[in-house]
Amino acid sequence: MTSEQAAQLIDDTLDLVHQRLISLEHEQQIQAHQALSEEFREWRHPSGGHIDLMVCPGFPPS
Repeated sequence: MTSEQAAQLIDDTLDLVHQRLISLEHEQQIQAHQALSEEFREWRHPSGGHIDLMVCPGFPPS
């Protein structure tokens, strides 16, 4: 996976998380909303303004 593909995957995931958070808010599922929000807190608000991507050792570059 290229860094551009990884960045796109993160963007797509965050879009889905955002949609789900809105859905949970409308359904008044507060605990599920809080859990999902906490799970993706660092992705949604990364320290330093960006998410560091790390290469997994042992995997060939794509």
